[in-house]
Amino acid sequence: MKSLNKQDLKAFLERFSNFSGGELVKLDVLTPTTFKIALTVQDKNRAFDWVDLNFELSGVNDAKLLDESALKAVDMEVGGNIAFTDEGIEIGFGSDEYLSSPLHIRAEVLKYEETSFSL
Repeated sequence: MKSLNKQDLKAFLERFSNFSGGELVKLDVLTPTTFKIALTVQDKNRAFDWVDLNFELSGVNDAKLLDESALKAVDMEVGGNIAFTDEGIEIGFGSDEYLSSPLHIRAEVLKYEETSFSL
């Protein structure tokens, strides 16, 4: 997995169109402060082909979670959001603002990996 840093954030979000039109697939709570999220998104660098994008968040200090059965119901038309703040790295899905996102997590470290589409 690669760390996502503040300098690469704008290009990352543009590449994956802010996750717009994607689909949340899975949420795993590995420990009370470490979560994994999987979603499918279109990759601009691959002619908008679908890929799986997996996030690992560690040092979680705030979260609004959903049951796994509710993940696919999150409206991803707007996509999601990631912001580096004084409190940590905030990532949310289903809205362009952290607090209004139906699923949002704040963590100290955010890593990601791209894998082949497997939905």
